Amino acid sequence: MNKTLHCSCAAHTELTPCELAPGLHGLHCTSCDGHMLLLEDYRAWPKAAMPTPVAVATATAEDNSARHCAGCARLMQRYRVGSTPDFRVDRCASCQAVWFAGGEWQALLAAGLGARLDEILTDAWQRQLQAEELRKGREAVLRQRHGAVTMDELARIRQWLQTQPERDELLAMLRAGW
Repeated sequence: MNKTLHCSCAAHTELTPCELAPGLHGLHCTSCDGHMLLLEDYRAWPKAAMPTPVAVATATAEDNSARHCAGCARLMQRYRVGSTPDFRVDRCASCQAVWFAGGEWQALLAAGLGARLDEILTDAWQRQLQAEELRKGREAVLRQRHGAVTMDELARIRQWLQTQPERDELLAMLRAGW
């Protein structure tokens, strides 16, 4: 993109060139500390140049509203990164650009997900996160209903059963009261 771009934050600051990692160029908003990255540049970036995080980084709190792309002004789609770290990055399907709010790129690197951005932006990744969130919710309800001791014992039994070659027969025996 050769035209001057402005951030969609309240200050509408002009985005300036920056280096997100050695050899990975993006654009930076000095007002909100956000970064814009073209997926074309990310895909061409040698992942071997990925910096090793020295400390755990956290993303700054940001509102959950959709943002407009600095390149084309279309609404960007939000993609959840994970449960840890729990934040969302924004992607413009038209421009193939990703927006990282303040601290999100660093948090992505700190979580070891810097080389997995393309995966994060897939429906499969998003479905996996939803399934994991549902599983955790079900487990929380079951723990509340039956207690932590009971659920921990069931987890231990389940893990043991998974190692047994005659698992189905053992389960049938339990159901039948042997």
